[in-house]
Amino acid sequence: TMRRAPPNKSATMVGSSPHPDENTPCSRPESREARRIVQTHIVTLSEEAGHGELAPSCPLSPHNDVLAAHEAAKRRLSGAVWKCGLCGKQFRSERHLDLHMHRKHADASPAGATSCLADECDLLRCPSWVKRLGDAAAACTEGALAVRREHCAALMHSCAFGPLFAQLEHEYCANLTCSYRQQLIAGHIDAHPPGHTRGGLGLLAFGVLGVAAVAVVCCACLGIPEAQNGGRTPTHQSKERSDSARAFRAAESGSVVRQTATRQRLYQPPRHTD
Repeated sequence: TMRRAPPNKSATMVGSSPHPDENTPCSRPESREARRIVQTHIVTLSEEAGHGELAPSCPLSPHNDVLAAHEAAKRRLSGAVWKCGLCGKQFRSERHLDLHMHRKHADASPAGATSCLADECDLLRCPSWVKRLGDAAAACTEGALAVRREHCAALMHSCAFGPLFAQLEHEYCANLTCSYRQQLIAGHIDAHPPGHTRGGLGLLAFGVLGVAAVAVVCCACLGIPEAQNGGRTPTHQSKERSDSARAFRAAESGSVVRQTATRQRLYQPPRHTD
């Protein structure tokens, strides 16, 4: 009789039962949103400015992200099936995998990592935070936001310097006001304007401006000779030169004929009469 092989625990599908509440100190879904904004905008701007990746001292750096190692070890197989890259178990949803990471692989976080990116969602304007903004609008106080602005400035200062710091401070910290949040709630402004991604706010804007600049230069280069010649094209100029040459030759020929006739009258030999 053929003996059935024991099930492969590493390939066992976990998560068929209802998912319990995730009582973790750091929200993984919101951390993913914040991490995406950091990677697609702040890191991109840092690289474009020639600074490279964020310094290890930056709280937004992967070196300080308490969940970065877990996220790097997650594998999406197909559809809603996820796999833990640390132990090989498979799960029916990303949320079940998140819970597994929290329960079984808490020691995988980098040593010294203390930053929960979800805590900065109000600075980074994470999508889930924007959706909840209307519920908290009544409790908005300028004094509390002043404290957050100071925190934001200190955070950005540890991540960037020079013009890059000024840009990040202006975009993320200066907007921590009740009036700005009211505009967000009313839909008068976008939390993240079009192009606020890699190849976007930095690259897309610079790309559009670059194309526009090239177009202007090309138009100027084509228009300058035409403007200098009264709007005449090279074909018109060539025709005008040919016409001028013919007119000159005609005038010169007429002048010669007139001169010859004059000489004939002046030097006509006298007539002899008998």
